[in-house]
Amino acid sequence: MAASGAARVGELKPDHTVVELSAPTMIDWLAGDGQAPSGPTYRLADVSLLAPVPQPPSVRDFYAYEGHVAAGFRARGATIPPAWYEMPVFYFSNPGAIYGPGAPITRPEGVERLDFELEIAAVIGADDRIAGFTLMNDWSARDIQLREMTVGLGPAKGKDFATSLGPWLVTPDELAYDGEWLHLHATVTVNDRPVTRADTEPMHYSWPELVAQAARGTRLRPGDVLGSGTVTGGCLLELGPIDGHWIEPGDTVALWAEGLGELRTEVM
Repeated sequence: MAASGAARVGELKPDHTVVELSAPTMIDWLAGDGQAPSGPTYRLADVSLLAPVPQPPSVRDFYAYEGHVAAGFRARGATIPPAWYEMPVFYFSNPGAIYGPGAPITRPEGVERLDFELEIAAVIGADDRIAGFTLMNDWSARDIQLREMTVGLGPAKGKDFATSLGPWLVTPDELAYDGEWLHLHATVTVNDRPVTRADTEPMHYSWPELVAQAARGTRLRPGDVLGSGTVTGGCLLELGPIDGHWIEPGDTVALWAEGLGELRTEVM
């Protein structure tokens, strides 16, 4: 959060107040340091929320929902390859293009098919454990993505201009999470018009499987972001353009999921 013009770490209380914690950054908090209250209490309305992890060490975005995967391959005239059923796959997104709740994003120059993606992200804490979950909008330039994916590498510029995270990080014990799966209902609106309702289950791979795959042969760091991939039915690639239009400058896209809140973004 930002209070008095400076970025601070805070804990949201049930009475809609925010208690400042002693951790200097969210990376410190995620590593297990500075979790005790140390400063004033603010009204939620008096603070500006930043991305839960404004500068993550890495962003891995998985591809865990079969319905969305099938739609993506259909758009390229193909079917899901057998390897997808053998292991969770991901690509690395851009940790330098993270936007928080309410922060506008800019449609890249020349893009005509801008899309939202409704995702859930896990954020890694100490000992490779999931410290919490947040909403994630993996903005996608479908026209760029379609061309660059013919090379067999990526996505790259079709994705790396913006990823929205927020509005806050919710610990697993506060959610309908059974240690493997999240059981949440979610929606997307565009300009306050409902465009889809979705569920966070079933995922083909569980959250522990995603974490294990991310950690295999390397090390995870506190603050690493793991996206679920688009929830089935959670993007215009699957739903089709709205009245013939993709997302355009002036539109406002809002993702919502029970327990996670609302992530609202204006497109410039």
